[in-house]
Amino acid sequence: MLIRQTLAYFPAQILSPLTQFATAIILTHYLAAADYGLTMLIFASQELIFQICLSWWTTYFLRYAGQFGADGDRRDLAGTESAIILVTAGLQVVATLILVAASAAKPSPAFIAGACLYVVSRSYLTFLSEKARRDARILDYSLLQIGAPLASLLLTLLMMGWLGANPARVLLDFALMHGVIALLVALRMGVLTRPGRIDHGILKAALSFGVPVVVSNLFGWFAAHGIRFVVQYGAGPTALGLLSVGWGLAIRLAAMAAMVVTAAAYPLAVREMDRGDPDAARRQLSTNSALLLGLIAPSTAGVIAIADPFVTLLVAPDYRAATIDLLPWALICAAIRNLRMHGWDQMYLLFEAPRPMVVLEGIEAVLTILGSAIGLFFGGLTGAVIGAAVAALVIALADYAYLNRRFGLHAPLAFYARIALATAIMWIALKALPGLGLTMDADWWHILAAVTFGMAVYGLAILILFGGALVRAVRAWRLSRA
Repeated sequence: MLIRQTLAYFPAQILSPLTQFATAIILTHYLAAADYGLTMLIFASQELIFQICLSWWTTYFLRYAGQFGADGDRRDLAGTESAIILVTAGLQVVATLILVAASAAKPSPAFIAGACLYVVSRSYLTFLSEKARRDARILDYSLLQIGAPLASLLLTLLMMGWLGANPARVLLDFALMHGVIALLVALRMGVLTRPGRIDHGILKAALSFGVPVVVSNLFGWFAAHGIRFVVQYGAGPTALGLLSVGWGLAIRLAAMAAMVVTAAAYPLAVREMDRGDPDAARRQLSTNSALLLGLIAPSTAGVIAIADPFVTLLVAPDYRAATIDLLPWALICAAIRNLRMHGWDQMYLLFEAPRPMVVLEGIEAVLTILGSAIGLFFGGLTGAVIGAAVAALVIALADYAYLNRRFGLHAPLAFYARIALATAIMWIALKALPGLGLTMDADWWHILAAVTFGMAVYGLAILILFGGALVRAVRAWRLSRA
């Protein structure tokens, strides 16, 4: 079931982050460092505003929507949901205005409007994506995850070529396409319900479950993006722009690998809990984490191995040197955080214990900002990223120890070790290529050849190390089909 669901979501989970990755790369060729940093700050801050204003509802919906079976209950849920969407849209506008006032010096009306519209439209897309994922509407999910960022990027390229590039232009273009696609998909899904009376029982339950998650996500956002503010106020807007390229690329690459598994995996664990089988849910999370590591580890190590030609090929000259220095450490930091968040921490939600997660994320946010600040002081931009990576590792180890003791999490450490060995073999093979006379120049053919070679080596190592388990899995599948 996990493999089947993962493959169904695979196109969206690959193409959506790739499009966002391409957007981050392309904008380096059009925007100066300060403008680029400001644009990426708005992009990243949208996630924070969504977490504060709306994630409490989407978290509750993902976990408990299956319990609203009767027609009347579903109507109450739909009316309450529409009212919440409307109210939180206003809150998002207020939050965006505060953000712009704090981050931009004398912003233009176009920039203010673009930032507000971008935040609201992107948040609604995220909300619709979660609804589609909960109901296994894979086509709608794919339209939202692929169509919106791709159409936005194409429109942005068209408008930049016609009217020139500036942060306001980029935000307005993205907001327009987000709004159009969200409206079309919402009509397809039949979720454009007139706001009704808010059911206080539903609201109370959603807030009780969701607010601790919101606080946790808020701390988590600062753990992921607090380094941007540390650099902005500690080294200036140009340094923020230089940081934003490598840091943003690392976050997107790690998230792409993580969400390939997570989009399909978490609903499967929820189903086991709904069936009253917590042990099966634990086993599902354990399986999820092994598959997650199997994707994150090689993708992280592979990009690190070819970082120099990879960055030289893609990133604008003004950003290259800083990105080459920062990217390996940023990738390690992002990989550790995604393995923890998308592999282990879902246990907090499954066992209805979000409050310990709040404490964990709060400690992580403090340690990450502190580590980044210390690293920036002693080692500049690279030092700031190393400090964040060290904080991520400390938190991950403490998190696993707690979940193991409190909720019985048992990560498949033997699987982890074999995946790490296969990844190490792949990394050594890639680094050995220049010594064999096979250079990795900064062009598409050499990069694609290196990626293909790395995938082949990793795949062969996995087949050797997991051969017995794969044979048993195939036999079990054949017996189930007989």
